[in-house]
Amino acid sequence: MKKGFTLIEVALFLAVTGILFVGVTVGVQNSIYQQRFNDSVQNFVEFLRGVYGEVANVQSLSGGRSEKAVYGKLVTFGQSYKQDGETETDEGQTTVYTYSVIGDIGSTGSGSVLQSLTDLGADVTFYESSELGTGKIVPAGIVQTYTPKWSAAIQAADSYEPFVGALLIVRNPSSGVVYTYVLEGETIEVNRLIFEANAAVGGGGVNILSNSGFLNSSHTPHFEKAEVDFCVNPYGEDEGVLRRNVRIVSGSRNASGIEIVPDDESKCIR
Repeated sequence: MKKGFTLIEVALFLAVTGILFVGVTVGVQNSIYQQRFNDSVQNFVEFLRGVYGEVANVQSLSGGRSEKAVYGKLVTFGQSYKQDGETETDEGQTTVYTYSVIGDIGSTGSGSVLQSLTDLGADVTFYESSELGTGKIVPAGIVQTYTPKWSAAIQAADSYEPFVGALLIVRNPSSGVVYTYVLEGETIEVNRLIFEANAAVGGGGVNILSNSGFLNSSHTPHFEKAEVDFCVNPYGEDEGVLRRNVRIVSGSRNASGIEIVPDDESKCIR
């Protein structure tokens, strides 16, 4: 006589199978989530390394501006305006913008790198004339944008607020040595300044770096050599315990100055 499964045995089988399925599913989801988190951190590091690579490899200029040279990159975090400048949006705040720093070709004195760039009129915008005798302010070079992968957020170390600031990674016009300068707590609203200058009656120029005071140590705020800590948060703008500390050491000369800080040494509050 054949004997089938009892109702209790079937129920136990389904319960055990359900528990195993849930366990496997949660384990797979956690694995995918951790991989995405690690990927977002590494992607941000590679972005920063790429900026250093572009500064180290001298770029040529298009448009026949043979009297100008590219001296580095300005990287802005937390701009309130998108590139078109028309609206103040969260999208603008989460996008990182990289602008070419372009100045005249010529000899400079023995002063600081920032003073040399000032002497050469280095900036991230220039006045573009048209055949009709009018013109507009435009970025001096190709504008590159970066958005954290997997909806992660780049935040400040001492809060869960978006990181606001700027990096100026430039070559010494005389020696070619790369220097890193930091502006933290306030960024340079390049997009807004360009939009407002072009919208103003009569137009006019806007010199963002050389004549604005940002390169002058007596101006507030100004660029300085300092360590800077970014916190990559996989939860986006929400608070979370899995923030990873990415640091650029003070005076970094190349991509080797970028570190992923171990959790036990992290400056990211949790």
